[in-house]
Amino acid sequence: IITPDILTTTQLEQELKFYLGKEHQIPILVFPDWETLPYDHFSPHENIISQRLLSLYRMPSLTSGIILVTATTLMHRLPPKNYVENNSFALEINETFDIIQFRRRLENNGYICVSKVIEHGEYAVRGSIIDLFPIGSTIPFRIDLLDTKIDSIRIFNPDTQLSSNKINKIKLLPAKEYPLNDEAISNFRQSWRSRFAGDPLECPVYQSTVNHEKHPGIEYYLPLFFEKTA
Repeated sequence: IITPDILTTTQLEQELKFYLGKEHQIPILVFPDWETLPYDHFSPHENIISQRLLSLYRMPSLTSGIILVTATTLMHRLPPKNYVENNSFALEINETFDIIQFRRRLENNGYICVSKVIEHGEYAVRGSIIDLFPIGSTIPFRIDLLDTKIDSIRIFNPDTQLSSNKINKIKLLPAKEYPLNDEAISNFRQSWRSRFAGDPLECPVYQSTVNHEKHPGIEYYLPLFFEKTA
């Protein structure tokens, strides 16, 4: 369903869920707009990016259901179809765990290391404990390590920072719609120089990105990170 604006999308989503009832089995995916102005120095809110990436992850396997999207959202290019799946991975209890490799993988996928996890796309490491708020999840998790293995995975409250129920497995989607690995940065560097005149070293957007840093509003340069978009 293509809607004229965000307000209509939100209203339709609520109405569909109401009339279908609580027990309905029909998937309803919302692919939200970034809600930012093109080339403005603001990035979309983490909750919006989380919902977009979750929808992109679920769409390829969707055989029936409803997808809600605004007309303006359809005007933007998307990462390649296999981007989300190829950059997603799962964590299970009792599996072997290399914290250095794990941190490198998170940062290549756009996760940010913080002292206290509150928002989507953040993680914190405190000795043998890792707090993580995966993209696509409505709740954050606390991973307890025992030597080189995952001892437990618990749900935790970002407000109280207290953990509760144990679970066996979590799925981690990439934190951004663009990658920050060496290959993507190389594509970005070459694409930028071929498209824009002048000295790129004088441009803050270019400088931040080639240093693997997230620049506000970089989402509008998404095609530069890939050889081909969707």
